[in-house]
Amino acid sequence: METIHESKNKFYMGANEEEPIGLLNYHIENDVFIIEHVYVTKELRGQELGVKLVEKAAVFARENHLSIISYCSYAEKVLTENPVYHDVFFVCND
Repeated sequence: METIHESKNKFYMGANEEEPIGLLNYHIENDVFIIEHVYVTKELRGQELGVKLVEKAAVFARENHLSIISYCSYAEKVLTENPVYHDVFFVCND
């Protein structure tokens, strides 16, 4: 299993953050963890690396008493379809 690393406003997988194989960018405003983008390299898509990054974000949000909203459609789909995230995920209806 690929290790998830943490850096400023991102979680990433891979040997270094300059060339990640998986990446989740976020920022925090007030008590809200905002997922901006999830990326997985083309050759590794379909292996649930993106799901693992979203899971890491949810764990981080819970540990820091934050709610999650997502600007990323992929992350929103993962968070919406799995009830285990419903305690931290807030659906944004613009």
